[in-house]
Amino acid sequence: MLKSFDVEVLRPNIPATFEDCQIDGVWVPPPVTPRDYFIQIQDKLWVPVTPNANHAHHAFKKQTSKNWEEFQAHDQAKHNRKLAFYKDILAQCNVQETTYSYISGCFVSRLGNDLFFATQTIDDDWDAIREEVNKLFPNTNNFIVDAQGHGDAVYCPVTPGLIISIADEDYKENFPDWEVLHLPGSQYAKHNKFQTSMKLNSGKWYIPGFDQNPNILEVVNNYFDEWVGDAHETIFGVNILIIDPTNIVIAERNDLVEETCSRYGITTHVVPFRHKYFWDAGMHCITNDLSRVTK
Repeated sequence: MLKSFDVEVLRPNIPATFEDCQIDGVWVPPPVTPRDYFIQIQDKLWVPVTPNANHAHHAFKKQTSKNWEEFQAHDQAKHNRKLAFYKDILAQCNVQETTYSYISGCFVSRLGNDLFFATQTIDDDWDAIREEVNKLFPNTNNFIVDAQGHGDAVYCPVTPGLIISIADEDYKENFPDWEVLHLPGSQYAKHNKFQTSMKLNSGKWYIPGFDQNPNILEVVNNYFDEWVGDAHETIFGVNILIIDPTNIVIAERNDLVEETCSRYGITTHVVPFRHKYFWDAGMHCITNDLSRVTK
């Protein structure tokens, strides 16, 4: 579909051997969600050389086998393996390395010369974030937006004048006089299709028919628990890939999104990402633009 809009598509590398996908016996998540790591800002592709600090502390608390120093070494090794998936792509880019956790496509929205940085937790120090991003990006107008998680899972500035959001926010401070389309909450827990998932894994992930094969549940829980999120909470209609000013992509049909965007002259294209309920990812997550230049 992207190629039909003359978008050049690059794909990351998957190692030929299973051993290259493991660190300390743990399976590293494959390169499904590049937006969680990278972002192109002007002429540079920002690449994190260290794991996300907030995610690391959360993951450390969930495990008991390693002390902090051991965990950091393990987490860094996994991070390096993830970056290696993209080595051929990164070789074509003007890479800017960073250790700052707030610079990636899931946290930053770009609108012309304005950059909007989503918060990651309720305890974030907004002044400290503002000071850091102003230092890194002195030639842009930098704003902080309350998201308390991946910004692209909470809100999307689709076009000047329109924001789509799942949060109870009016965005008047950062986006004055913009229309805000508030999407309803997830119906995952109430949907018959997902009842087994809610009972067996608290709705963290879903594969059609997995309830008929208990081995799948055991395999995911034992080997791939770091691959999944909390799909039952996710509203995929807010995770939007913007191709150009008049075309956007979402992973499942949403009448509210389509009807609202059509008033702004925007066509919504639905590309059903088959395994979004396993990866807990939408169309914005699984892509990452390197150039916005129209050919």
